[in-house]
Amino acid sequence: MKRYIKYIIPFLVITTTLQSCDDYLEEINPNEVSSELYWQDLEDSNENLTSVYNGLLNQYIWSVDNEALRGDIAFSNLRSRQNSETYAWHAQAFTNTVDNHYFKSWAGMYRVIWRANQVITGLNGMSETFKSQEAWTTQMAEARFLRGLMHFYLHSNYNQGEIIIRDEIPESLEDYSKPTSSSAKVLEFFRKDFEYAYDNLPATQNQPSRVSKGLAAMIFAKSYLYTEEYDKAVPLLKDVIEGPYGFELLKGEAVKTLFTHAGDFNKETLFEINYTDVHQRLINSNGDSWDEEAYTTRWARYTTPANKGGSIGGPKYFNPTAWLTFEYSNEPMNLNDSRNFKEGNQLRSVPLRCAQMIQVVNDEESSYYGKTPAYEDVSFSKDVFAYFKKLTNHDVVSHEDEMLSTAWQSGKNLVVYRLADAYLMLAECYIEQDNITEALKYINEIRSRWGLLLLGADDGSSSYDDVAYDKTTLMEHLMYIERPLELSLEGYAERAIDLRRWGITKQRFTDLASRDYQVVDYSFTKEDGTTGKGSKIQTGVGPTANNNTPEIEFNDAAANYLESVHAYLPLPNEETLYNQQVN
Repeated sequence: MKRYIKYIIPFLVITTTLQSCDDYLEEINPNEVSSELYWQDLEDSNENLTSVYNGLLNQYIWSVDNEALRGDIAFSNLRSRQNSETYAWHAQAFTNTVDNHYFKSWAGMYRVIWRANQVITGLNGMSETFKSQEAWTTQMAEARFLRGLMHFYLHSNYNQGEIIIRDEIPESLEDYSKPTSSSAKVLEFFRKDFEYAYDNLPATQNQPSRVSKGLAAMIFAKSYLYTEEYDKAVPLLKDVIEGPYGFELLKGEAVKTLFTHAGDFNKETLFEINYTDVHQRLINSNGDSWDEEAYTTRWARYTTPANKGGSIGGPKYFNPTAWLTFEYSNEPMNLNDSRNFKEGNQLRSVPLRCAQMIQVVNDEESSYYGKTPAYEDVSFSKDVFAYFKKLTNHDVVSHEDEMLSTAWQSGKNLVVYRLADAYLMLAECYIEQDNITEALKYINEIRSRWGLLLLGADDGSSSYDDVAYDKTTLMEHLMYIERPLELSLEGYAERAIDLRRWGITKQRFTDLASRDYQVVDYSFTKEDGTTGKGSKIQTGVGPTANNNTPEIEFNDAAANYLESVHAYLPLPNEETLYNQQVN
């Protein structure tokens, strides 16, 4: 059983009453607010704080699928037959009047903000006796951090950062209509929340799903990284890495537990959304796959493959792009790392990082939905030649519907932030400060734990690539290899925001559209002696370039992308319709 279920079940009535319809403007009756804000003790307020965390279960808040498609790491459905709605995100052809993803994501975040404000207001209304207690301060710090986090996300991804600051509970219907604030004002607002959280959160929490000081430090630092204030980001990031939080990079054989059930809330995790199949079984054996505060997600269904029996549960909603698959599969391995060799001193078929992040046909060593190699029961084709692993239950079942009554429900946790991100953020700061030695140190820590060839001058051990990196070349490696391969499908809109803040989105799409990849036959013999063929990605032009090959990737994105239109998401249509101050 996942760890925090025992804390959640007693509060089902609370979360049910707080859950709203899609339109957050109708979330509460303002005339009833005052009677709900004050509690008898800090246990009551903590129950309400739980409802804030429950709001984070909303799949639309994280938008892993749409944001992966909007960046450069995912392709929509089949190469030969795209899903029109999801392909629009890959092609940079989305609009705020057609796709209600905008409003569901926007409204989900403001719903968390509303609940956080309820906690903050209620705590402020308590007596001085309660305010003097450590639990009061911790709860206030948690509520302010989560309020700040949602404002940070909205600021980073919507309307050039000009979003609505909601710092209190509306007391009248007119209060719901508020104008947007300048990007600078929003930035100032949520950084105050982050500063309070960093100063007052405990180093560790008893419940691993609750936020702690180390996470506050990293998000505070990320806000400075996004504004290129590297001198302010560095000490915060060093605190995350060196502080008393117990964070550690997984190394050795332990790397094989990342993104598996055995690796839930491991020492590398800073923030993990705790979904579960256990709670759903206790409440309703069928459940509701589209209940955004259920403890299940649809992402496993969206990323699982087909097999000889039809499918392992998924329609292949989004899958790795050609360039990402190729880079994962071909990272140079450190030949001095014993993990890179099988019996008989034979080199692994793919690097460890590839094996943990995605599934490809030529991975002969990894177990995937109960089969080793995966091609024993999984199809690989010119349409879909790789699958994301991070969001699936491939390590514990042979079919996704074994988790619950339907493959649309998965209890797989969502890993949002890991220590690896802090390492790479710190490396980026050092690159910008032209401290290449320190930057290489943190990048190589990541590469070493995966058994990859290290970057920099060879020390005689042949463990390094013997390249003399400078500010430009090391930054290129960070942008195009290290961050996307290490952090794909993590964070919030991480890749799209990275490409935008580096000013390379249009250039990236144009470059990828010009590249040639092909899928070639990978012949194999199954356990039963039968032979088969799957598709392996390679560079170069294939013998029959058509819509079944990766050549179609990024052609539309390169043609369609306009920085003024696509760099940020626009305000949702519903907001402009119902908010008179924005209209």
